[in-house]
Amino acid sequence: MPNKGPAGSGSVGHRPPGSGRPPALTDHPPPEAPNRPGWVPRRPASTDGARPAWALPAALVAMAVVYPAAFWFQVVPFWSAMLAFSAFSWWAAWHPYLRTRLRPTRRLVVMGVISGVALYLCFCAGALVVQETPLWPRVQEVIDLTRTTAPGAAAALVIVFATSPSEEVLWRGAVFARLTRRYGPGWRPLVATTVLYALFVGLSGSPVLPLAALICGAVWTRQRQVTGSIVPSLVSHALWSLLMFLYIPGI
Repeated sequence: MPNKGPAGSGSVGHRPPGSGRPPALTDHPPPEAPNRPGWVPRRPASTDGARPAWALPAALVAMAVVYPAAFWFQVVPFWSAMLAFSAFSWWAAWHPYLRTRLRPTRRLVVMGVISGVALYLCFCAGALVVQETPLWPRVQEVIDLTRTTAPGAAAALVIVFATSPSEEVLWRGAVFARLTRRYGPGWRPLVATTVLYALFVGLSGSPVLPLAALICGAVWTRQRQVTGSIVPSLVSHALWSLLMFLYIPGI
């Protein structure tokens, strides 16, 4: 007999650890960390606005097309493409359980602010180091593309309210949940999510963006895993991206 959730939920619980095989794929979110039990929805998630099975793969395909088209080949307007992709990926990755992962608390917001500022300072220090290396012109290319293709205020709004949140919902929300559901809590879903994120960002054609995605993605995915929430990574991502857009030493 499957385990039942709270009274009246009618939802199926997770297979207990140590059963010898990974849990079956279901609509229900997995445990995000060893010290967090499986989350049981208040009502069946499959009847509460869950997206069709093809939606998440479609969002990843869209990223594989839009990123090189906007960053590398520049055959589409950069910020228009980013805004359209953000809207589609948010729709495709949305799942009802994310409502609980988007509930901010002071602790979660402070965690995001601290990590966002810390990452920004680390990247500023890194910028000072790579200014005399062949990598520096590639950094300048990315910054010039983001700063010169739209008014600064409009670009900042898209960063804070579109691209950063949608990437978190897609990667630290849907993709991480899917991988954790398949592999269980631990290092494997963390590494897999981070590496996949960097590989997809690398389709932009810039060598600096996948490096940034590896570093930031590891921090943001670990925050998601430890807290069970995407609020810290969302705040951190938005703040880091905005600060990097506004000022990098030497540019």
